[in-house]
This record gives sequence, structure tokens and C-alpha cells, in this order.
Amino acid sequence: MERGISVEQVSEFDRVLSVQPFWDADKLAKQLLVDKASGAPIAVAYELQADQDVQRLDCVPGIGLIGILFSLEPDHPGAVCCGALNQSKMVPLFGRRHILSCQFFPGEFTRIFGLPSNVLADTEIPLEDLLQPGTTPEQIACATSFEERIELTRQFISRWEARTRQRDVGKLIQQMMLDILRNHGDVRVNELAEQTGYSSRYLQKVMLEHVGLAPQTALANIRFQSALQLMVAEPGISVAEVAQRTGYYDQSHFTKVFKEYMKMTPAAFQEQLRKSFLPNGRPGTAR
Repeated sequence: MERGISVEQVSEFDRVLSVQPFWDADKLAKQLLVDKASGAPIAVAYELQADQDVQRLDCVPGIGLIGILFSLEPDHPGAVCCGALNQSKMVPLFGRRHILSCQFFPGEFTRIFGLPSNVLADTEIPLEDLLQPGTTPEQIACATSFEERIELTRQFISRWEARTRQRDVGKLIQQMMLDILRNHGDVRVNELAEQTGYSSRYLQKVMLEHVGLAPQTALANIRFQSALQLMVAEPGISVAEVAQRTGYYDQSHFTKVFKEYMKMTPAAFQEQLRKSFLPNGRPGTAR
């Protein structure tokens, strides 16, 4: 467990992580990285192992996590940055099968590295094209344990945090996104403006820069993820109850939104869940 974070906090953040039911990769280990001073989440890291025939991961829009995929293959070190998703897509693994996926909570990537998140939306870019990672990718690829890889990741984050000057806006985004996640996206943009004291126009600007998504898109994605989590946790639940419990107008509205995200009806998704989507009975988590 991350130093300075309680069991209750780990459980809370687990509940707001994105569900990725299509992921075809085994999660060998997991670590939540937090701000030592505030206890707020910075990132969640997974060690992933995919079979040789897996070329990419089938992803749906999540809660806005921006990921860095570090290769764990000593002969093929390297890292790729993956932006937040506005739509479902296949994310390539770039020939790697053994990966450390470090996924930054909304706003944290920009706060730490000083790079606008919106330039990464729906795309994958080699990390060296965005910033100077130094020898970190090679060190992580050659590390012999998950704990060593996590420590190298912490050091990498700390070095960049010391260079950037995004803290004031970063803390605003951090707190705002935590509130949105805890309310499962059931918040209006004008309510965010009232709560923070900033105008809706300003929040639009800073969220595009720091989260990579417009406020309305981020709220819609998080609400959708809340519904997806509920369907995975309670496979027998009715579509009408999912819609009611996650704040959609009615079953018809939820079904329309679900089809836009998943390209299938909620009933078809539930049927596929029952058949084959969850290896070892557990959903994947990702951006």
C-alpha cells in the first residue's frame, strides 16, 4: 500500500477507477500513488501481461485518466503516452506484451509535467516526443521487481513536479475532479462554477488544458462509467434501475447514451458480461 494512504482511501479510489471490460491483459500487480501531503491520488499503476496474439486493448471512455505505458522488456525499453478518450477505440501495445501502465488521475498529468492534456486526447504519442524522460524508461524496463518499478516511477514524478509551476490551478482541478468522481458525474457545470467561485468559461478553459476533456464530456464519461460499474457489480440489475440510480432521465435516454459509447444495447452488454467479458470474474480498469 502507498505510504500515507489509508485502507478506506484505497477502497474509495478503487470505486471511481474506470471499468474496461474488454481489456485482454492480465493485471499482475497494482499500486495507488498519492500526494504525500494531501493524500489525494496522483496515479494508479498496473503491471500488465498480454498474450503474444494480443496487439491492442479495446478501450471505452473512462474517467479521464492519462496513461504512460512503460515497456518492461529489457530488450525493448520505451514509453508511450496515451491521452484521455472521448470515444471507444483500440489502443495499440506497440509490440510490447509486458507493460507498466501508470495512469494519472484527471488534472495530475498537466499539473506534474506542465503539458496541456487536450493535445493528447484520443491519441498515443511516444513519451520522448513530449518531454525528456532521461533514463527512466530503460531503468523501469530493467528493474527486477514491481516495487522497484514503482519507486522509479515515484522518482520520475517527483523530479517533474519540482520543475513545473502548475500547483494553484492543479489543486483546483484536483479537488474539483475528486468531487465529481465522488458524485459519479451527477453534477452540473453551473454547480461547479458556484462551488469553486470561478466562471463556467474559465472552468471550460482549465479543464480542457488540465484534463483534456470539456466539462460536459468529462461529466458524461464519469456518469457512464458509474453505470458501467453498477452493471458489472450487479449483473442481474434491470436497465431501468441502472438508469434511475445513475441519474439518467429514463431508461430510453440511458439506452441511447449507452449505445453511443458501447455500440450495443445495455441488454446485449449484460449478455456478453455473462458469457465471456470478465476473466477470473473481474473487470479491467483503465483510462
